[in-house]
Amino acid sequence: ASMGVQIVEDSFSGVDFPAPPLLDYRSKPGCKVVPLSSDEIYHLSLFGSYSEKFSFSSGCGLPGRVFESAVPAWEQFIANAPSHLFERRGGAMQFGIQTALGLPIRSPNVGRIVVVLYSRHNREKDDGLVAKMVRDFQRFNPCPRWKLMVDMGSTASPSNSNENNNPMMGGQQHQSQQG
Repeated sequence: ASMGVQIVEDSFSGVDFPAPPLLDYRSKPGCKVVPLSSDEIYHLSLFGSYSEKFSFSSGCGLPGRVFESAVPAWEQFIANAPSHLFERRGGAMQFGIQTALGLPIRSPNVGRIVVVLYSRHNREKDDGLVAKMVRDFQRFNPCPRWKLMVDMGSTASPSNSNENNNPMMGGQQHQSQQG
């Protein structure tokens, strides 16, 4: 999901865009909130759809590393990252994603979730911003209710054996949100 805005260096004096709730960056000197362009919305949406085809075990990929360590990760130039560090590198290259920020967020019902934010711009790391975003996301007190569904396929024919049916070997996995 996108809030439809981005934070950029202020090159126009006197122009003020409303900041999204909770994440108020107007106090940061030299920055302002501007709407995303239709091109940025389109490419971020496509990357989101592309990313839905992936799942990450604890310790694997950006979401898995953040989940396992419980430490935020700010990664720049992800389209150039080795694929073992950023498995969705191909999609990042295709859709122009340059920076990713993974945030570990405590959840009362599942322990911890990871929120990952993406940018089509190279964003310099800002530890203060990361800490503020973790606090702000924590205010939502996230309580996801996810149901994992694994489609094991038909076992009636030999052509549907192990590799085609085993989620660990590239079979199909689906996650859907309940309620």
